[in-house]
Amino acid sequence: MSQKEEPKSPDAPAKKSSPGMLMLILPAVLAGAAAFGAVKFGTSHAAAPAPQVEPRVHSLPPPGPTLALEPFVVVTLDASKRTHPMKVTLAVEFEGNPKESKEESKDDSLKGYTPRIRDAALSYLRLMSYEDAIDSNHSEKLRSDLLEKFRAAGAVTAERVLVTDLVVQ
Repeated sequence: MSQKEEPKSPDAPAKKSSPGMLMLILPAVLAGAAAFGAVKFGTSHAAAPAPQVEPRVHSLPPPGPTLALEPFVVVTLDASKRTHPMKVTLAVEFEGNPKESKEESKDDSLKGYTPRIRDAALSYLRLMSYEDAIDSNHSEKLRSDLLEKFRAAGAVTAERVLVTDLVVQ
């Protein structure tokens, strides 16, 4: 063996080849070309712009006299019969123009319905399950059922039930 040749030992680590600069730049170039092609050819074949849609403005009549109720605290049960406290605050809108000259007498007559409305609301809310209380899709049914109960309790001019606060734990 000559002095210039060194014997290779089997324990010597193999020399690792590092990725070339081309392997680092190539993905970036390809991604840029794909983005350019998508913009260039994607916009030239685009369909005609959609016609402008005018936003619908629902013209609701101004609210009539409104009776805001004190908050209700009710206990609801879930499917496994565990209790959950629920706090609900309601307001009831009645038919009529709020700017009528007899507004004060209407407010007094509305306050006469308060005990009946509270009783109807409590009777309904006590039967409500926890799952229904937390389901946001159930809120419209809650409003319509309460409105029906209020009208049956004597508040026949009730027009809308507003749920101003609903907290369930």
